[in-house]
Amino acid sequence: MQLRETIEIPISNSTLNQLIIELGEECQNVIALTNQLQLAHLSANQKVEILAELLAATIHLQTHCDEDLQDLISQELENT
Repeated sequence: MQLRETIEIPISNSTLNQLIIELGEECQNVIALTNQLQLAHLSANQKVEILAELLAATIHLQTHCDEDLQDLISQELENT
């Protein structure tokens, strides 16, 4: 289990705050996976595992960045 440091984002809407934190975490995951793909001498099995995780992460990002998130961001912009 990985310990996560508390992230503070200056956004009053707790739902939006949590969604942004989760978005950042998933983006970091994608970066880590793409870095892994750049390693020399990956076996075919390793490449398949990394690509499968990358596929799952991109699907998660696509569903995460839906209209609800966009609406929450728009509301935050209006309140700022």
